[in-house]
Amino acid sequence: MVVVAAAVALVATGGVVVAVRAEASRLVNQADARHTGGDCQDSAAALEELGPLHRLVAGDVVDSSVQGRRACEVLLDATSTDGDLELDGLDDYLAHRGARWAHAGVVRADLLFTSSASSGNGSWDAPGRDPEGAVEQLAETLAAYPEESASVRDAMSTYVGRFKKEWYIEPTVYPGPAGYIEPVDEESLASEACAARDEYLWLHDGGWTEPELAEPIASTDDRGDDLLAGCAQARQAAGKLAAARSLYGEYLETYADAPGAKSVRKVHDELVESIRHQRMRDRAMANADHPADGSNLDACADARCQVRVTSGTLVPIGGPGGPYELLVWVHDKSVTAQLGGYIRSFSSNGGSISSGDGYATWSGGPGGELVLNDKVGTGVDGVRGDRATLSVWRAD
Repeated sequence: MVVVAAAVALVATGGVVVAVRAEASRLVNQADARHTGGDCQDSAAALEELGPLHRLVAGDVVDSSVQGRRACEVLLDATSTDGDLELDGLDDYLAHRGARWAHAGVVRADLLFTSSASSGNGSWDAPGRDPEGAVEQLAETLAAYPEESASVRDAMSTYVGRFKKEWYIEPTVYPGPAGYIEPVDEESLASEACAARDEYLWLHDGGWTEPELAEPIASTDDRGDDLLAGCAQARQAAGKLAAARSLYGEYLETYADAPGAKSVRKVHDELVESIRHQRMRDRAMANADHPADGSNLDACADARCQVRVTSGTLVPIGGPGGPYELLVWVHDKSVTAQLGGYIRSFSSNGGSISSGDGYATWSGGPGGELVLNDKVGTGVDGVRGDRATLSVWRAD
């Protein structure tokens, strides 16, 4: 009887051991599954159910959960109070040997595509933004976890969507001999067009072969021309005219057959003329104390002259659309000119214009310009005391 009782006790004890080990394995596997799904809160909760008996009977099983538990603690520490993951903590998690959450790499890439402080589309220079690191992370994730293929593709597709906006704003071109192009409002321009283009060029030069990366990139192949034109337009709006001219020229060489080429060519040609004109005006203003034609007003007969004038001077101007006359007064470091002749239209880059029944008067200081009939321009090069220097040129 004693032998039988001992045997029964042994069997009972063995049954308890088996049951405890089975329960420990279930809890550890459950924790691992939750961890693999990115739910470290519930993973930790499962491991909390492991007690002293589990550790006594199934210590090896419990020990196998230690690295995963520690990695989960790192991931939980990386989560802010509003539930967002922070980049530094996520980096620590991915470096931990107990990390189980395959999708963490995709989450990290999303943060690097935008910024460490924002889950939305941040600016192109947002702190923590690292698109190169993001794409490398996606490639590494894809190699280690092929099952993340769809999420890698989604992350890449969302990222390249940043390039799929209209970067170039086609300016308004008014009809007429001069073909006046209205400058684009600077506030309507994408000021980050050049940064976007630099990133676009880097991206398309990357040589990634994985379909999950290469195919979303290829979907933006048609954005290069628009980004280039947008960058040129932004440079022009910022006053970097030489850089803008170079970029417009690159566009016309590379995308001569693009739908926007006609508009870009108009803007390019006007910009080239504007740069040429500004250089001419800069030279004239630098030479204001020594005008090319002195006080010889007859030099203006062909609408090409630089002369010195005083109050009461009548300047006769020939040239296209003329003749014209300017009756000049010099005062307060500016010039006032009453306009005469057959004048259908006039425009100025500044100063003031007043007109009434049969008369028109323009006032402007050094650098001021007046264009008559879109044909002939005159500008104030300098004012010294009661004398001023004027230039006249053909504007057609």
